[in-house]
Amino acid sequence: MQWKAVWQLADAWSETPTVQEVAAKLPRNQGLQERGDRATGIPALLQFFESAVSGLVRSPLEHGSRLPALMADPNLADFGRPHVGDSEWTSWIQRAQRLECAHRNTLGWFRARLSGYPLLRAPQLASGTPYTTHEMTSEIIWSREELASGLVTQPAPPDVAHLLGADQPTERRINEACRELAAQLGQSDIWVHFDEASAALDRPAKEELHAARKELTARLSDDQLDKHEAELAVPRSQYRAHTTEDVIQSLSGAARVYADAFSAAHRLLGLVACDVFGELTMYGEPWSVPITNLATPEPGQAVVEFTTPGAIGPILACGQIIWPGDSPLADAVRIERKSFSFEQTNEMSCHFEGQVLLGTAAGWPASQM
Repeated sequence: MQWKAVWQLADAWSETPTVQEVAAKLPRNQGLQERGDRATGIPALLQFFESAVSGLVRSPLEHGSRLPALMADPNLADFGRPHVGDSEWTSWIQRAQRLECAHRNTLGWFRARLSGYPLLRAPQLASGTPYTTHEMTSEIIWSREELASGLVTQPAPPDVAHLLGADQPTERRINEACRELAAQLGQSDIWVHFDEASAALDRPAKEELHAARKELTARLSDDQLDKHEAELAVPRSQYRAHTTEDVIQSLSGAARVYADAFSAAHRLLGLVACDVFGELTMYGEPWSVPITNLATPEPGQAVVEFTTPGAIGPILACGQIIWPGDSPLADAVRIERKSFSFEQTNEMSCHFEGQVLLGTAAGWPASQM
């Protein structure tokens, strides 16, 4: 499985000046006495955004592009946004932008390993979908510039060492880890399935995929979106997602298999090269957290539910990766949902749902809090 290479890549990135300067201001990296009402400066501002727009910024690797838009939103300023000096903000956000550029180059390079790249036939890459729009989306988009940048010919992601401020030994570690991770991704069942689905496309299937892209481009044009909702970003985003899924559902045979295989490969890259990689890079080794009431909703599925005793639950965050202590689970778990309830004793209980990262016990060193 790909987890050892992810760890090695994150470990190399974490030693670079750009990562260290950005990570030092993240709220979760502050001491408990420096959080909440005691937070000041950039950490206080980031803490405010995490609360005000929960879920919009999925990863600190995306702060470089997401946060300037939030800073420009006058509505957020009216809700008590903490003040940060111009020089402090400019210095930090410029580093965050360099970090995001390095990550986008890396993610694009992994994407370029997909069969058929850059001439991918996936309807998801039609103009205006959640995968390509420049409006609000939870996806890291596949831009035209990325597809035309020649990443498929590069031996490693370009400009990463320069953007991160890495020295030559660290650059070599980064490049070696990238190539190892690319090799492991290429051997995964999801990647192999996409390769097979691409090879199985006959002329009718290719024509069906082409027609689906044309339909999506027409249905997601600015005029059509404005007819649905001219101003509000959330309904426009929902319309894009619903329309894209509607067209994919209408496909048949090899064309449907290909489109579904592309979605699976896209999700795999999102989990491995964005979510998990970003967590390890920006926050370091996972905490070991005691868990209770472990339950698996569906036997054989990599989804678990659990609670946490004591005071640890409230400070755990969605997206965070933990080692589940005092449980039969050996692998790390990525927290995906969090909720609270109050017992009859008025004690708060924290409930979580998470994804088990199968194989991490063999690829990562366990860490204690």
